Amino acid sequence: MSAGSVNLWLSAGKPIGAIAAALLRQDGLLDIDRPVAAYWPEFGANGKEAITTRHLLTHTAGIRAADGAAAASGRIEVAEALEKARIERDWEPGRRAGYQVFSGWQALGELVLRLSGSPYDEFVRTRIFQPLAMESASFSVTAGDAAALGVRLAVMHSAKNGTISPDPAFAPEVMSRLTRPGSGLRGTASDLVRFYRMLLGFGELDGVRILDPGAVAEIASPQRVGMKDRTFGHIMDWGLGVMFDNKIHGAAAPYGFGPHASGMTFGHGGRESSTAFADPAYNLAAAIVFNGMPGETAHDRRLRLVTAALYEDLGLV
Repeated sequence: MSAGSVNLWLSAGKPIGAIAAALLRQDGLLDIDRPVAAYWPEFGANGKEAITTRHLLTHTAGIRAADGAAAASGRIEVAEALEKARIERDWEPGRRAGYQVFSGWQALGELVLRLSGSPYDEFVRTRIFQPLAMESASFSVTAGDAAALGVRLAVMHSAKNGTISPDPAFAPEVMSRLTRPGSGLRGTASDLVRFYRMLLGFGELDGVRILDPGAVAEIASPQRVGMKDRTFGHIMDWGLGVMFDNKIHGAAAPYGFGPHASGMTFGHGGRESSTAFADPAYNLAAAIVFNGMPGETAHDRRLRLVTAALYEDLGLV
């Protein structure tokens, strides 16, 4: 690992989808409070007719059962799985919360294609990555890319039970078979920091504006408050595609931003391996990436120690 390593971000890349949705709104193509089925009629089957894009972004849609579509081999197969999926029993969208590992962001990716005419990876590359000079950010790593990157291409390891070995489930050739808006993005830590610097700049970075200030303010403000997340088992507040520092709901809340982060801090973690966030109270944008997955408990302990050290070493506390 080095500063130039190209890492798999997993769910730490989910906020890119929030910006993609905001860009569609800015273009007049998407109303996040209209049912997804208004743009994609087949999606409304099996009790999903009331689900909106806002529900997807706040993980209140109730379609966690469709997370199994991650095993699909292509976009059409994923779309069909989402269409066939049933809403969870006794679930009223917006009234219950349950983190969607895969399904919600795949639905966002399909909406981007249907409304903009561009595949999700192309849309975010031209509208987000290129304007922000996120030069290494990509959803696909071909054999040629891997050869060109060489040792810069970081390998994700399983680091459980005292052993460390490359995890084949996260190999580039596996993750690149399908564009995964919520888990398949790779890039350098610096790329991810540039993204959060743009959010701290209310949509602008280095003189380049990609988003209206009001859209950023809405993304980074509470949209789901005081709801128990049925996936994580904790009360967790959420913005539009970003999670907040949830210390106010107890120290056990997972994927937080450490003991010194302000209550204004927003961002997103990646499974057992990364986190990135913006803390407006300190004008701080940060990305922390590990290339070993030690299990949820060990990672949570590690993340709390490293985020604490970050603030302390910067002299912010």
